[in-house]
Amino acid sequence: MTNEEMERSVDFILKQQAQFAADMQKAGERQTRTEENLGTVVELVGQIAQTQLQMAEAQAQMTEAQAQMTEAQKHTDQGLAETDRRLNSLILMVERYLSNGRGNN
Repeated sequence: MTNEEMERSVDFILKQQAQFAADMQKAGERQTRTEENLGTVVELVGQIAQTQLQMAEAQAQMTEAQAQMTEAQKHTDQGLAETDRRLNSLILMVERYLSNGRGNN
């Protein structure tokens, strides 16, 4: 191998080494951005998980409130049924009283 061929070979190797170093630097920069983005994603997933827990708690509270409202409605319905029964009894008494001529003055 001549001196000129040796210099070309060394020059080629140096250029390849420089290109490799530049490519490695770009890869390192991409890796850094990827790590930063992954950190952001992990943070967002944590926030989503926290929000989901809060929503689950709110859902449980709503379920409990609905159960309480249902029970209160049952009591209201029972009270209205008793009121209807008593009102119907009163209406019957008044109708009997009036139909027997006692209401005529």
